[in-house]
Amino acid sequence: MSDREIIKEEINRRLKGAINAVINQQIAENKPPETIETIERLQTEGFSKEEAYTLVGHLVSLEVAEELAGEQGINMDRYIAALEKLPEPFSKPRQTDED
Repeated sequence: MSDREIIKEEINRRLKGAINAVINQQIAENKPPETIETIERLQTEGFSKEEAYTLVGHLVSLEVAEELAGEQGINMDRYIAALEKLPEPFSKPRQTDED
């Protein structure tokens, strides 16, 4: 493995840890409650806990990127609306009420 690949893996590991820390804080503070509701719903729909965290983590990453790009902080309404739509657009649903 090249030095570049080692560095890339380390960066990805640290970013994943930071994103998971944000998700865990949202759950611990129940702010917003939709975070834990979404993780539980995704698990009920057939996603593992790690997959559910990854899907929610995508949204956290998008909000952080928007904030870094100059928006006025995290848009909680947009974030909650996106939580309600998960797993889309990142994955296809695994179960539906029709199953």
